[in-house]
Amino acid sequence: MSEDVMTNGGSTADGGADKDGSFVPRYVTVADFLRGMIYNHELEPGEKIPSEHQLMDHFDIARGTARHAIKILADEGLLKQAHGRGTFVSRPDITHDVSRFPLSIAQSLTDQGKSFETHVVGSKVEVPPPAIQVALDVKPGVPCFYVQRVRCVAGEPMVCQEDWVSLVECPGVDQVDYATETMFDAIERISGHKIKQSHMTYSARNVGRDFGASLGCEESTAVLVLEQLISLDDGRPVSWGRTWFKPGQTVTGTTSI
Repeated sequence: MSEDVMTNGGSTADGGADKDGSFVPRYVTVADFLRGMIYNHELEPGEKIPSEHQLMDHFDIARGTARHAIKILADEGLLKQAHGRGTFVSRPDITHDVSRFPLSIAQSLTDQGKSFETHVVGSKVEVPPPAIQVALDVKPGVPCFYVQRVRCVAGEPMVCQEDWVSLVECPGVDQVDYATETMFDAIERISGHKIKQSHMTYSARNVGRDFGASLGCEESTAVLVLEQLISLDDGRPVSWGRTWFKPGQTVTGTTSI
């Protein structure tokens, strides 16, 4: 990548004070500059970004500062580093189609030919928070099953999933090995009903310390979060889940009138 691209791609990053007068670290300014080039399609997927030496010369920064800026964007999934070749704008290699209801991460990965492993982080049977009790239509004080899993592709964690499942609708769902059986398969097998409806809500959030640790991200990393309420063919809600997507994945959908 030539110096001209950096010169033409927006204003230079001198660091210093933000618009409100607060101090902005140099690595943040450089990361913002590169992020802007990616968002504005001045750097396209698969394209090599300026080298550390080019960034050092252009912004008059130390190598550690350049590396920190690159690491921020790599953690966000915008960049991928290839040893001995440089750093490139990421091409999303995992795409989840929300046109399919409900959205099964396991099925989505399988359809894309992605081999994956499921690791159960933890599970418990206890009374869920009040909002989950309402969502699952269970009486106050009635316990439900909670499980948290991480899906890994090529050894790299890609999604972290947590689910609350009604033991009223699925007694024994807490005895399933979720490293080998999917949640949706277990629900249909145990309940004797088909999954009929999914209500989805998407939001952007900072991943936080716990989920960031599971996904290998810094806790301030912005990620896409899917909340999904699953109901059976008899209309009864059976599962409330939340999926945290590691940056670098794409969610698509098709609608028609």
